[in-house]
Amino acid sequence: MKNFTHDLAVSAVSYDALLVAELFARLGDRLSAPVFWQIQLNDGDADSTQDTTAAEVFEHSARIVVVLHQRLWGREEATSSDVRALRERARANRERSICVVTLDDEPVPDWLATVPRFAMSELGLAAVADEIARVIEHAGANVTPRTVTATDPVRVAPIWNEAQPYMAQPRAQTALRRELDTLTTELASRVKTVQADSADGHVSLHSSPQRVVLQLGSVGLSLSWVAARTGNLADGRLLVIEWEGAVAHGGGMGGLKTASPTRERVFRPEAKGPDDWCWRADDGAASGSAYSSRNLAGQYFTSATLAGVE
Repeated sequence: MKNFTHDLAVSAVSYDALLVAELFARLGDRLSAPVFWQIQLNDGDADSTQDTTAAEVFEHSARIVVVLHQRLWGREEATSSDVRALRERARANRERSICVVTLDDEPVPDWLATVPRFAMSELGLAAVADEIARVIEHAGANVTPRTVTATDPVRVAPIWNEAQPYMAQPRAQTALRRELDTLTTELASRVKTVQADSADGHVSLHSSPQRVVLQLGSVGLSLSWVAARTGNLADGRLLVIEWEGAVAHGGGMGGLKTASPTRERVFRPEAKGPDDWCWRADDGAASGSAYSSRNLAGQYFTSATLAGVE
């Protein structure tokens, strides 16, 4: 019987760090062997030793490899090396030891067409974790049955105000403004880098308190906070749209006539306190992919940049 160093290895882009952490929190205590994510190994600074270790895990020594598949998977440096190792695993007739969790509607590569597949938008986080646990158990691992402690945090009385959840309190509005500022700041930082390398200078960013518009050549990106009529912050949504064409930034929909939406996604805010804010994909599932503000901005900036060269 083969000795596996890890029951679970996850191949995911760096922007999906919160989702990886949530999966590990739900699965780690249920498994006998460790879990693995390359970014966790090298903290983003790869060297040849770390690359070799990751390749060995993905190709041979992990019992099950889960691919968190989205538009950027395989197109960034870290996951492009994962692709090479996973192709070797598939060529060795071990494709059933790979499973895919789809995070968006990006087509899955043909060489992964026969592996088990779970859609985050259909199942939600908890059910996806349970499906992964079943795959690992079927592969011969000892998996502890799901318990409340292992999968769902114990709910305690809110520490900020026992009469109201945090998101219903006025102080959450301050956190919202901070997070919207973080989105703008992260995008502005990336724009400066692109502007320095741009020959035609057709790169711009315009922001208002509740909307930021980015233009990268012929590709536009807008992130808009849409407050709820109820006045409840938790009912508001962040609308992220990638556009083909020039996006106006003066307000009103009339300025969008020259642009056509190509990708669109909605996120809801989540927080139990001022330090754990995230944007959760509002895909109709009980609990979808989550992003910090910095990672959400990075994800969509990178996606828009990619669209500009396709």
